[in-house]
Amino acid sequence: MKPAFWMSAMLAGGLSLTGCATLHTDSSDTTSTQLDAPSTVAPDPTTILKEMAAYLRSLERFSVRVEKVTEYILPSDQSLHNDQTIEIALSRPNHLRVDFKALGGGRQLFYDGENFAIFTPHEGVYATASAPSTIDETLEILYNEYQIELPVADLLATDPASRLVQDLKSRTYVGRILVDGVPCHHLAFRTPDLDWEIWIEAGPKPLPRRLLLTDRGVEGAPTLMANLTDWDVSPSFARGFFEFKPPANAQRISFMNQMSATLTPTTNR
Repeated sequence: MKPAFWMSAMLAGGLSLTGCATLHTDSSDTTSTQLDAPSTVAPDPTTILKEMAAYLRSLERFSVRVEKVTEYILPSDQSLHNDQTIEIALSRPNHLRVDFKALGGGRQLFYDGENFAIFTPHEGVYATASAPSTIDETLEILYNEYQIELPVADLLATDPASRLVQDLKSRTYVGRILVDGVPCHHLAFRTPDLDWEIWIEAGPKPLPRRLLLTDRGVEGAPTLMANLTDWDVSPSFARGFFEFKPPANAQRISFMNQMSATLTPTTNR
């Protein structure tokens, strides 16, 4: 399975590497050298990535807000960008809720360990199906059987590292940078079709703070940027938070009927 957060269309924008020397990258675990510390050996990017993955794996539950900007390439080659806010709540091994925010009402996904449901409040429709007993299996079912793509799904898996290191051709340690005031390691990776960068918090809680993806396998190389904010690594969830209880006037439909399986709101304006 291709890493799931690569599946959406992506976001544009250049990246300034001010403060860093010219990057040296090849097919091995190479790193960049900073101008202000030329004699210092930079950290290994794969090690930092795996430390982040191990930390996420150690969390029994967490919540995070994803502020995502996606680029769409029109047939005329014009680029358009769409902003979207997603709130994710997870409790291992088998509870997940994803709220897609939009002025039009957005959408919600609920998974309670036995079933999953997708609800579109502004349309008053929902769809449900039985689900496996773990988040990992459910993510696979959502993608493979229902073509439902969740944002940053690789970070929700039990073993994020096994997904993130797939097919890497190069690995680069770019340097340290502040993301929303948080010191982060800036890493860059390449696969046969994707260039992706990740900013991981430096310190005892190596949380991912930003992603920037460029899909070279799509004409126009669309990109996506996602800022991951409002992390809570020990949240308290109310009873029934992950269970979907349809409103009395809601209509149940099938996944192949009226509901788009991409979980993308029709408008965010």
